Amino acid sequence: MVDGRNPLEGYLTKIEARRPLSGKARDAFLALRVNSEHYDIYREIVREDEPTSMCCLVVQGCVSRFKTVPSGERQINSFHFDGDMVDLQSALLLVSDHGIRTHSPTTVLRIECNAILQLTLDHPEWAHAFWFDTIVDAAIFREWMLNVGRRAAVGRVGHLILEIFHKLERIGRTDQYKFTMPITQNDLADAVGLSAVHTNRSLQQLRELGMISSIGRTFVIEDLAGMKRLASFDPTYLHPEGPRVLDPNRS
Repeated sequence: MVDGRNPLEGYLTKIEARRPLSGKARDAFLALRVNSEHYDIYREIVREDEPTSMCCLVVQGCVSRFKTVPSGERQINSFHFDGDMVDLQSALLLVSDHGIRTHSPTTVLRIECNAILQLTLDHPEWAHAFWFDTIVDAAIFREWMLNVGRRAAVGRVGHLILEIFHKLERIGRTDQYKFTMPITQNDLADAVGLSAVHTNRSLQQLRELGMISSIGRTFVIEDLAGMKRLASFDPTYLHPEGPRVLDPNRS
């Protein structure tokens, strides 16, 4: 418990914002055994090619999934924040095919893969919820592939800033259009496939266009509509509408 609150409630709130669960399914999830662990900035919490036995849920902080090439260069594949189950796929995969690293002091809960699988067998609602969560992850990966492969540099950077803004807004970590950027400029470069210098130029271009302003890590979206047009940003890929629900009255 954290301040009398079950630390699993963050993820439960995220899931139930999409589709309410039955009381039994909710209680079964909150009863899962977890190990709480705290990591400082830039610590690997999952290593690529290691056997999996746990799934990681972010209670507070910022982490990324990433892949590396033999030269040591890193490509960040996604960012995750409070209430995200970062590696839900580990419940079914025997070996991790990517690493997970922190970008701020981060608290995670580790849940046994077998417990996740048993939960889905006992409560099919959770199988549905977990399936949808991994589908959203896949949609984000597709958008990132488009971002790195087809958008111009300033559009890439703008798109990722907007995604981070939308995710932080969902968990209450924005003040209207103002927020604290949880990653560094080098992290941003590793996520959009640009050099640090090119990323800096793109940020400067966004400032010159009046799209954003920033002082240190404090960012303000100055022209949300204009920035969305510039970056071709459509939050549909984040699927805020939630999953399809079977119609009991279907013919």
